[in-house]
Amino acid sequence: MEYRFPEGFVWGAATAALQVEGALDADGRGPSVWDVFCREHPERIFGGVTPAVACDHYHRFAEDVRLMKEFGLTGYRLSIAWPRLFPTGDGPLNEAGAAFYHRLFDALTAAGIEPHVTLFHWDLPQALAERGGWENPATVAAFVAYAQTCFRLFGDRVRRWATFNEPSWMILNGWLTGLHPPAWRDPAAAVRVSTAVLGAHARAVRAFREGGHLGAIGIVLNLSPVYPATERPEDATAAQRADGILNRWFRRPVLHGSFPEDIWALYEDCRIAPALTPDDRQALAEARPDFLGVNYYYPHHAVADAAETSFHLNITGDRREDCVFALAGLFRFVKNPTGRYTDWGWEIYPEGLYDLLKNINEERPDLPLFVTENGIGLADRVVDGRVDDQARIAFVREHLQAVHRAIAAGVPVRGYFLWSLLDNFSWLNGYRKRYGLFFVDRLTLRRIPKASAFWYREVARANGF
Repeated sequence: MEYRFPEGFVWGAATAALQVEGALDADGRGPSVWDVFCREHPERIFGGVTPAVACDHYHRFAEDVRLMKEFGLTGYRLSIAWPRLFPTGDGPLNEAGAAFYHRLFDALTAAGIEPHVTLFHWDLPQALAERGGWENPATVAAFVAYAQTCFRLFGDRVRRWATFNEPSWMILNGWLTGLHPPAWRDPAAAVRVSTAVLGAHARAVRAFREGGHLGAIGIVLNLSPVYPATERPEDATAAQRADGILNRWFRRPVLHGSFPEDIWALYEDCRIAPALTPDDRQALAEARPDFLGVNYYYPHHAVADAAETSFHLNITGDRREDCVFALAGLFRFVKNPTGRYTDWGWEIYPEGLYDLLKNINEERPDLPLFVTENGIGLADRVVDGRVDDQARIAFVREHLQAVHRAIAAGVPVRGYFLWSLLDNFSWLNGYRKRYGLFFVDRLTLRRIPKASAFWYREVARANGF
């Protein structure tokens, strides 16, 4: 069977500033929370590494744009580093940092590659964190001012903006599981931060529209469908709760301007429901997105018997090490006994992407969607000068089939961004877990196209496979 995609479908790849740019101290950039976290807690990162060099995209962006063009990409999803533009989060603009993005956007425009730009991909300026972070209203105000600056500086070349990348993953891991900075385990704080971040999103959307900027604005959410692990009614309830906490608590405010009633009631019962001002509610109600970015990697399977709260993430790639996510009295995730899994314990389930796209479309039939991240982490190796990553080709092919099926069912999916363009700093996984179309040699930083890069080029050129 042939899979042909609609005319104008965007074939892209994605990165994030902290994961690829390097040059953390160059040209006036200020420290982010991840700079400090990696330096102070090397034991939390596989190999004890930092993003200080990453892919050195800051100095090698021209080469990377050339590779994008050579390999047929029509879109590039990237983020702007807030601390590169505003080293302390607010204050005067760092002109040298802005100049880098001017050069990058000029290069993309000249190459005919459309930039899809995310304003915030987890790299909060450390100075703002030290003043209370997202729980300080000044941080929200600083974010809106930063967003307005980006719209003004780059809006002539950037016409598609996302406010945040994966706010739920950032918040759940930063304030609930304690795995990411600031490494708290405080459910009440997680709820407070979630509403602050969603409020920042809504106010940035308001600023974009009040400023009369051209183009479209939305947000990127990581969404993992949650299925009951058994047919027991209590597991169906557990799956509903898990879906509410991980997905709907973020998705419903974005799509509908209000929070899911069942999770709000749960938080009230736990005495951690947030306090919203009338302006919070109005901003969310008015901030309907022009598009939604969907990041999908794997599904969850839930059971009700969670006796204790426990979290663990496999960062080693050792199949014997399980991922753990359990909230006492609410739900626990378990492995699918018939599922296929990566070495890092993530289930390979393309049907989950189809389910997500269909479900969102049923909620908002008019809303254009982009698959803004989808990919597989592998321990790729160079053998005889080549990287033969057939597992990645199979993964992407199966997920593109799911996207095609959704489009055929009437879902307006406008593009697909593979994660990632380059092997990069993969957060807690360091550099071991490789996602790129291009292998990055850690000693020389040489880019080596993998088999998947050649395959994806043919897909992009043919607009299908």
